[in-house]
Amino acid sequence: MYYIVFHKDFPHQDKRYFNSAGGAKRSATCSNRNAGRQVYEVLAETLFMIKYPVGMKTVKNLMTGQEIQIAEDTPYCCDPSTERYWSM
Repeated sequence: MYYIVFHKDFPHQDKRYFNSAGGAKRSATCSNRNAGRQVYEVLAETLFMIKYPVGMKTVKNLMTGQEIQIAEDTPYCCDPSTERYWSM
C-alpha cells in the first residue's frame, strides 16, 4: 500500500508517493511548515483515487487528426496532441 502526500488545491499536480504512513506524515508536516499553513494532506492511495478521480480531456491527435480522450494528468511527453510525443 502506498500513501500520497498532495496539495489540497491541486491534488493531481503536486503529489508524492511513500511506502509508509510515517514517512508520508513527516513529509506533509515539513511541507506545511515550509508553506506556513496547512495545504498538504496525506491519504492512502486507494482513498485518494476514490476522493479525487482523474477526469478525462479530449485532444486532437497530431498525426491522424482524430479526437481522442486522455487522462487530465497525462504528462506532455505522453500526450499525442503534442509534437514532443511524436518526435521521441
